[in-house]
Amino acid sequence: MWHQSQQRTGTLEHRYNSVLRELEGKKPQLDELVASADSLKDDASRTQLHQKVSKLREHWDETNSVVLARKTQLDAMYTDTHKFDAKRAELESWLARMEARLERMAPVARTADVLDQQIREQKGFHAEIHQYKHQVELFNQMTQRLIAIYQHDDTRRLKKITETINLRYSSLNSSIIARGKELHSAMNSLHNFDKALDKFASWMSEAESNTDLVELEVDKLGPARRDPQARGPSMHLK
Repeated sequence: MWHQSQQRTGTLEHRYNSVLRELEGKKPQLDELVASADSLKDDASRTQLHQKVSKLREHWDETNSVVLARKTQLDAMYTDTHKFDAKRAELESWLARMEARLERMAPVARTADVLDQQIREQKGFHAEIHQYKHQVELFNQMTQRLIAIYQHDDTRRLKKITETINLRYSSLNSSIIARGKELHSAMNSLHNFDKALDKFASWMSEAESNTDLVELEVDKLGPARRDPQARGPSMHLK
């Protein structure tokens, strides 16, 4: 029954209502037959007819009970189907909206300011997914309850829908977690690059300082010491 649509369930409910109306319509005729059998003066005839009428009455009561029970079950099934489909539509709409948002997220950036923004976006998105997990769990509980109640009916449709929703939610959650790891890895790489750059800049500054010190020491030696060739001709003139 559960593999059928809600409209189909409503159609069956309408048919059972029609059967119940027909049974109720025949009840006065049955009561009249019972009264006629009781009014017979011939004891033998009355007993024989009364037995037949009693069996007919029992059959009517049994049929009426079966139809009424099934109609009651269909009423409940119709209500449960409506609630299930409404919750399914709500979950599928939310999943589609979140999947579209994830798809629109820009590639992992290479600058710190944009990465900070993307990390905040990822954390907010992940928080929404985690918060909505309760709704998915409620839907799973609803499915299990309906399967238990209607264990003699075909509940494959419920199972298939629920499995699909669970897979989509799990995939969405895994994807945003993976994006978070990529963003943090990119930020760590950027920080490591900045550290290496700062270290190299520090070394360059130290090298420049050492060069300045060497130049200063050379200046202290005077012009003659800095240029030995300049002293050669002077000594030769003496």
